Amino acid sequence: MIEKVYLYPSLGGSLSMNRYRKGLEEGLKRNNIEYEVIAPEGSGLFTKYVRYSLMAWSNRKKKGKHIIISERYAYLLHFLTGDTIVICHDLHTLYAEANTAGIHKKLYRFFLKSMLKAKKTVCVSEHTKADLEHYCSRFKGSSRLKVVHNGIEEFWLQEQLPNHIPDWGELFETHRVLLSVGTDAWYKNNAWSLHLLSILPLEFHLIRVGKFAEKNQKLINELNLSERITELDKLSDSDLKFAYTNAEALLFPSITEGFGWPALEAALCSCAVITGGKGATAEIFPGNQGLISLENASEELRTTDHPISVPDYILWKDQVKELIV
Repeated sequence: MIEKVYLYPSLGGSLSMNRYRKGLEEGLKRNNIEYEVIAPEGSGLFTKYVRYSLMAWSNRKKKGKHIIISERYAYLLHFLTGDTIVICHDLHTLYAEANTAGIHKKLYRFFLKSMLKAKKTVCVSEHTKADLEHYCSRFKGSSRLKVVHNGIEEFWLQEQLPNHIPDWGELFETHRVLLSVGTDAWYKNNAWSLHLLSILPLEFHLIRVGKFAEKNQKLINELNLSERITELDKLSDSDLKFAYTNAEALLFPSITEGFGWPALEAALCSCAVITGGKGATAEIFPGNQGLISLENASEELRTTDHPISVPDYILWKDQVKELIV
């Protein structure tokens, strides 16, 4: 019987980290497990490394599961005792292509080594686990290392559509719309999507959920695509579901993925997924069945009947049970 779960989230947090936290909270509630979020208010290095560490120390004797939801906060393990779990999402910081500054790489490696102090380290995919064992060999063969995929909200399984049409919804009436969802980090390979759009007929339009970085903004200008792209910032789940459900396909050309929620969400909304199947994508779509390859994307999009994949997924209420056992 679990007495209580204590969650140690990322401060400020990216959209994905905040989503992971909310997912865990949803799963804990569904399983009637009492929990408490442990985190200092404020931001900055002093708050992150001093105030947060002191808060962890003051809670170290509380009985229950202590879950640190990002490997970047694994230093908190030096101030906790007892039943601790840390979640490792990806190791893109250490990839050569990331061009991470040396001091930041050293700090990140310190976080990884700190995870060895946890009673259990959970990777969000087999891909992330393989990367962890590669970059921190002390994890190889560890009985404390486990893989538990990210959960998904039940909302994405519901058949009913939003009862309103967003302002940008008219694009679906006048164009064949492609979607690009997520950050514009190097590993997302969004330049590929822009080059694809440039060779497709003018009837195709790209809705980009999330801003393009400066490098890709320049590419958009070079390829004369400004009028063929609509950039949207944060969307509600309802609006995003509307986009997935009505779009021609999701462009997901990532070089690597720690998990890859957009591809899963799109598939659950019966939206075709164009991807190289790299990283954890192959785990969500075993054998890459039903996916459209990058090589065949242009030819496939010139037709109107696209394959729809059936992904593997786990709901948060079940993910939490796997996580804390």
